[in-house]
Amino acid sequence: MTGRIEDEELAALASAGDATVRRLAGEVLRLRNAIATHAAKRGHELCWLNDVALWKTIGIEGDYPHDSVPVREEFLAQCGRYHASRVLGTPYEEPAVRTSVKDRKA
Repeated sequence: MTGRIEDEELAALASAGDATVRRLAGEVLRLRNAIATHAAKRGHELCWLNDVALWKTIGIEGDYPHDSVPVREEFLAQCGRYHASRVLGTPYEEPAVRTSVKDRKA
């Protein structure tokens, strides 16, 4: 036994007699589907906007604009570093935001 419950097992549990087991199995399948949909994004679909849809699957009411978004120059420079890490297969570390849009408004 690997410890991971396969989708087929979860589907069987989702039709089990126990209501709690059915609800939990259904929830795991729903979340796996949301994560798989997010992970399948490619090209220009690899955008932080997709995160909002994922957040909503667990009840986080996130939306844009975010006050914590870095100013444009910092944002675009970091996008370049992120892109390079994906192309080169190198580790990517998210830096702290130096100046957010909110800070600039103040």
